Parts: sequence; structure tokens; C-alpha cells
Amino acid sequence: MDPARWRPLARLGDLVVPLACAGCGARGVVLCPGCRALLGDPWRCERGAPRLDRTDGLPPLPVWALAALRGPVHGLVVAWKDGGRRDVDAALAASMLAAGETLAVALREVTCRVDVVPVPSSPRSTLRRGCVPVVGLAAALSAGLRASGVGARPDARVLRRRLGVRDQAGLGRDARGHNLAGALVARPTESDVPVLVVDDVLTTGATLAAVHDTLARAGRSVLGAVVLAATPLAPGTLAPAFPSCPGT
Repeated sequence: MDPARWRPLARLGDLVVPLACAGCGARGVVLCPGCRALLGDPWRCERGAPRLDRTDGLPPLPVWALAALRGPVHGLVVAWKDGGRRDVDAALAASMLAAGETLAVALREVTCRVDVVPVPSSPRSTLRRGCVPVVGLAAALSAGLRASGVGARPDARVLRRRLGVRDQAGLGRDARGHNLAGALVARPTESDVPVLVVDDVLTTGATLAAVHDTLARAGRSVLGAVVLAATPLAPGTLAPAFPSCPGT
């Protein structure tokens, strides 16, 4: 089908609902170059998430973010998740693919295979949005890892949320932890392939802490997590390697 046939219709649509950058609102673009550039190289961000702190003396789960969750990036994430801006999927996927290529350098020191697991949305959120946006991010990250020599496989079947779980948006630190207590279920498996988790944002760390605990109880080794954006924090360093995992 010739895309040129639909250009007049697209222009008419812009007159009714003007196209605007999902981040800053600049007219005429899906995502402007300035906002796109805010999604840069991944940096360590777990130090800003108190719920990831452990009581057994071990360091918190390593988490990498592509951007700080503020300003246009915050607007972009909200528009993408809850504003129906599926037109930015490709741009976000491209940024996540590039992150996979970067992270593969450290990951290859630990394992040659990894399952990339998206954090599941609540059933209510999935119904409202019509999709689970993070699934696309997991697929893109996997593609980037594979392009750099890591055998990565996205698998959205590993985790699911129980019915009756509230959406985390708008909940405070303590409420997030209570909301997720027992809310996640891991699929039984004999797999010894380590896991890399993908989510949209990192704030208190309650969601990733619950994911980590659920996967660990199911016998899965969790190497870390990657998110689009995290609560603002002075960027750390990419130097720390992934934790070692059994059998590698």
C-alpha cells in the first residue's frame, strides 16, 4: 500500500488534533530531537530507590535507567503509558535497543544467555490501555543484547499479576509495598537461565523489589533491571559489573 495515499488524511488529522511532541509539546513532531536525546546511555540508579535496600547485607539489585524522571521525560512516560501515545513506541524501542547494545558489554562477563522479563501491568491497566507497553521495551532490549553477542530472549509469560491488584500510580512509598505483597506470581520452570527485568520507571523500588523476591522464590537468578527513567539522581557509573550467577 502506497503511504503517499494517506498523507492528505494525516494532514487533515493534524488540523483536528495537532501533532505534538509527547515530551515537551513542541508542534509537528512525535518526539522532538531534544526530548529524544534525553534518553541516553544507561546509568546506575538503584541508590535512589529505598525499597531496593536489603536486610541481608547484600547490595541492592542493580538497576539501569536511560533518563531521569523529570521535566519532558516525565511527560513522555505519562503520555506513552496512559495518554495513548503509541506513536512513540518506535522511538522508545530504538533507545532501549541501544541500551541493550551498551549493557551487553558488562553482561557478557557474566552469562551468554538471559531471559528478558517485562514487569506485568495489572489486569485493569492492561484493559484500559489495550496493551502492556513494557513488553515492547523488553523485546527491544533483547534485540540490542543479541546484536552485541548475548543470547537474549524476551519472555512476558514468566510473571503475572493476581486479580484485584491496584495500579501503582499515585501510591506512596508504604502503600506501594503493601499493594504488591503477594501480588505477583512466577510461572513454574526448570530454567536456569538468569533474568534481566524491564520496567517503565523506578521510583521507590517497591515494584522491582517484589519482582526480585517473586523470581527468587521461583528459583530464578535475577541479574538486574533496566528502566526507561528513574527518580532524579546524579548519574552513577556503568563500571560495576552484573552480579555473578550460578552455573556461568
